[in-house]
Amino acid sequence: MQESTYPIATPKSSRWSVVWSAVAQHRFWIVLLTAIGSLSSVIYAHAPLVAFGAIAGTTLRPKRAFGAAITIWLANQLYGFGLRHYPQTAESMIWGLVMGLGTVMVTAIAALRPTFSQMTRKGHGIWVAIALLTGFVVFEGLVLSLGFLLTGSHVFTWAILGRLLMKEVLWGFGLTLIHFGFAQFLTAGGDIRP
Repeated sequence: MQESTYPIATPKSSRWSVVWSAVAQHRFWIVLLTAIGSLSSVIYAHAPLVAFGAIAGTTLRPKRAFGAAITIWLANQLYGFGLRHYPQTAESMIWGLVMGLGTVMVTAIAALRPTFSQMTRKGHGIWVAIALLTGFVVFEGLVLSLGFLLTGSHVFTWAILGRLLMKEVLWGFGLTLIHFGFAQFLTAGGDIRP
């Protein structure tokens, strides 16, 4: 399918699945998501990788989702080691790789896109929330496990986890609104035919 040709609904496809497919194929969406994710490292030493992995996995086809998520993680690492002067030690590199693995795992979970998430915008929103929360548990579980392996104790308090979760949820919500807005823009512009 060419980039400029958007799908036409068939009797078996829902309106949302046609809209989702058009957004997932659109170059602007992947560029916007990747740019926002890459630039988020300017704001945070640790970008909201769970949110970006969840949104990439739920809004893009798997190959593009993994590409976007890995690019965002890589930008975060380059920014951290280059401009923030992370220590160039084996331990620091291991932390970075674990964060990359966590980002890929979140993206994989989100990319599962069960049937209910493909039928309606509401179902999509519910799946984003499920993928985000599940991804957060997986991601932070990896980080906690590595911390325990390296130090022999846990490195998080409930307050820290709560702040991290709030950051991921806020980013996930904001990115979902941007995704819905772009979908609405394509629909209103007549780029998507019912």
